[in-house]
Amino acid sequence: MVVRFASYNTALSRPHSGALLAALKSGKDKQVLATIALLQEVHPDIILLNEVDFDASGETVTLLQALLSQSSSTRTGLYYPFFFCQPVNTGMPSGRDFNKDGDATDKGADALGFGDFPGQYGMLLLSRFPIDHLASRTFQHFLWRDMPNAHLPKCTSGDAWFDDEDLAVLPFSSKSHWDVAIKVNGQVLRCLCSHPTPPVFDGAERRNFCRNQDEINFWSDYLSKASYMIDDQGRRGGFENGDFVLLGDLNASPYEGDSDRTAIQNLLAHPTMSAIGFPNSTGGVEHSPNANVKHSAYHTAVWRMQVDYVRPSRLLETVGQAVFWPDSRDNQHSLLNNTSDHRLVYLDVIIKP
Repeated sequence: MVVRFASYNTALSRPHSGALLAALKSGKDKQVLATIALLQEVHPDIILLNEVDFDASGETVTLLQALLSQSSSTRTGLYYPFFFCQPVNTGMPSGRDFNKDGDATDKGADALGFGDFPGQYGMLLLSRFPIDHLASRTFQHFLWRDMPNAHLPKCTSGDAWFDDEDLAVLPFSSKSHWDVAIKVNGQVLRCLCSHPTPPVFDGAERRNFCRNQDEINFWSDYLSKASYMIDDQGRRGGFENGDFVLLGDLNASPYEGDSDRTAIQNLLAHPTMSAIGFPNSTGGVEHSPNANVKHSAYHTAVWRMQVDYVRPSRLLETVGQAVFWPDSRDNQHSLLNNTSDHRLVYLDVIIKP
């Protein structure tokens, strides 16, 4: 069975709580409708959507499922009966002044993850196949200070940026890290999902750079079966065994940008990870005609960077992959209108019974 996995930073998050839900209910929001059309065109079987605001009622997910399932004269609806959606750290009050501006606001840079309300920039995994929720794991609450060799930021003086009270509440994950178990063709496959903070928008202490680095390092440790991590369900230890697909906007490129390149390079080269090349597009090359052609083909965002990933484990058989970025000569190019500044990435693999 060929299964298509995808990752897409939808940029659907809105500035206020409830605004995305209102846009979905209206049925007229241009970005929402364009996003639905794009997803129906690519037709993934399993997809991680980044930047979908979390709402505890579940109504956002229900509306998205309904919109995706509606066929049109040109596209077949997408039926996702299964989903995984859990709370995230973005916008969660901390009671601390993390950016050290003298005002603990409980939002923005002072939240547990950058956000102006709880659940902003959330994550949603949609699947055609059953999800084993009991076997799945989340790492929303694991503290940054409890990572061995954590890259905690320092002031220019060399003193610690965060004090003990900060570190007593600050998770390593700016949103959450998920290990989701999905039953596909008689097999259990894991989806490793995350959306690390951008490594910028900070100061000389580079606290976001450090956090992005360790959010990525966590996956390398997890795949190496480290014993230090404890999930939100109280279970200790890293990845067990089996096939997996790593999904998400990691806000890091192995060869460009402001992130710690060693962290992302180490993860992509991890012994459990497939050595297949990166997906590419002609649209990325067209978008950056003066850039290094090799790099621009791999870009997954209009701001000229490879940051979004769908990477299989070593033993999965890959039969296709791409960045969905049609160039201007392609009839599908118009599908990008009114959509995210990121591009969808997909991977086709064979799952044998």
